[in-house]
Amino acid sequence: GLRADGFDDALRELYARSRELYPEGFPAEETTTLERLYAHTSFAFVDALRKAVAAQLAIPPAWMPMDLFQAYGCGPIAGHDDRFRFPGVYFVIVVAHSGRLGVVDRTSRARRHDAGEILLLDPYRKHALVPEGRTAREHPYERTHGLVTDPESQFVFLDFDVRRPLLRSRFRL
Repeated sequence: GLRADGFDDALRELYARSRELYPEGFPAEETTTLERLYAHTSFAFVDALRKAVAAQLAIPPAWMPMDLFQAYGCGPIAGHDDRFRFPGVYFVIVVAHSGRLGVVDRTSRARRHDAGEILLLDPYRKHALVPEGRTAREHPYERTHGLVTDPESQFVFLDFDVRRPLLRSRFRL
């Protein structure tokens, strides 16, 4: 339920810009780094967002180093984990656009996310990005990894990787 307040307009603009820069869409079943978007994302914006997110999470901004910031786009993604691709970190995600998609674990049902919503995600645990109302199990794997152009099926997010020891207590049961 935490949000990065005051960034709604900027996040909507980033999503609109990402659609201009990637008219071919974003892949289903994988995330793609939106490298072309970085030229349109100021250091001041990223730093202000980082500080706002850190304040909401009651952690030092230094835990979210600027050099670990990334912008990603994707379509729906079936259940998976990212343990081997992203060892040693947790994800602190700020949603820029979710369409009608929601992040779920093995048991939850998807709900769309608002722009500015903050998600803490453990890449070592199974998760999925599926259409609203579905569970990870109800979402079929899209074998072609085709490009998704429908805004309702696109997900764009900003990510700050945080070293696991720093946030481990937030993820303990």
